[in-house]
Amino acid sequence: MARTDLLDRTVAAIAARARWFLLAEDVPERSGFLQAVAPSVKLVGVVALVAFTVTRRDLQSVALLAGVAAALALLSRVPARTFLGRATGPAAFAVVVVAPQAVLMDGPTFAGTPLSAPGVEYVAVFAVRVAACVAFLSVLLLTTRFSDLLAALRRLRAPTIAVSLLAITYRYLLLFFAELERMVRARRGRTLAEPDLRRTWRDSGNFVGTFLLRSLERGEGVQRAARARGGTGATPTRSRGSLGAADAGFALVVLAAVAGVSLA
Repeated sequence: MARTDLLDRTVAAIAARARWFLLAEDVPERSGFLQAVAPSVKLVGVVALVAFTVTRRDLQSVALLAGVAAALALLSRVPARTFLGRATGPAAFAVVVVAPQAVLMDGPTFAGTPLSAPGVEYVAVFAVRVAACVAFLSVLLLTTRFSDLLAALRRLRAPTIAVSLLAITYRYLLLFFAELERMVRARRGRTLAEPDLRRTWRDSGNFVGTFLLRSLERGEGVQRAARARGGTGATPTRSRGSLGAADAGFALVVLAAVAGVSLA
């Protein structure tokens, strides 16, 4: 495979993966359990589950909580590939980060290996805990439109500046990766022959510099367009009436998960 082709494929794959992560807009429109829950109730419940998961220190508890997240994803008709892709990536990175603890921690070792039993247990608990927390957050983001999530934060009296920064960051990330994909396509269209290694590095540096400049220009253009339309205020969202059976059911699920894991 050509060097430029490898670079283009890698950058394009990263950009496409990032946009896929940010733009999961079809799942919130499906008929599922969490889709029927009010965004504010869903947000409070998921934050409570994540906070509870962080406090657990044994493998059985975090595994049970990861199972709760998987069950919520199944009831909400979240595609298994999408759910697992989001939950396992950070967990794999966490394993790499804390893997040295399997050797450094004191305790009985496995036969013929430098791995200690407490160290292996620590790595396993840490990885599963990260997977469970990310799974809960993924279920929230996959079943809730981003505009509804921002509206829920406003209803919960979150700081206005924090909500505005979150909205601007989300919009800019979409712009950032869309511009990256466009530049990769343009680079492919202008590449006729395979350059040498030195030229490849030089062209890559020019590509990065041009990309940063164009991203800044695009961001300023978006800001000017938003001001021309009346500012960067709240996006209109569908209003919800009083809380219903789905909201009560989700609250019971959260309470049952916390109580069940605490007593296990």
